[in-house]
Amino acid sequence: MVLLLVGAGITAGGAGYMKYQEHKEREAMLEIVKSEEAKAACDEIIKNLNPNAFTKNGIIKSYQIDYDSVAHNPMGGIDFDLIINNDSNLKVYMGVDKNNDGRLEPKGGVGTSKKLGDLLRKEAVNE
Repeated sequence: MVLLLVGAGITAGGAGYMKYQEHKEREAMLEIVKSEEAKAACDEIIKNLNPNAFTKNGIIKSYQIDYDSVAHNPMGGIDFDLIINNDSNLKVYMGVDKNNDGRLEPKGGVGTSKKLGDLLRKEAVNE
């Protein structure tokens, strides 16, 4: 019985430590995503998707980072979503990672929600 209780205590302690480590890692990722470097990376991606962004002629007027979507990418870096124009149906899926110089930059694949992609394609045809 004592061995069972000791085993259960060790398991519970290990699980608690893992939860603590996950929380610590999440806080570190949120700090990075809230940084000015991450904002510059987001702006770069937005401008690549919509050259007229943040102007009266652009589709994209504003964005917010969806902090609930922040996640570690197994291939490196941090993935997260941008909510465009306060519309949760308009999203950009992106990530950031440190380059060889230690600076944060946009990471590879960028995607958009179907609705945002349709709007951006429509704007490109009308130009």
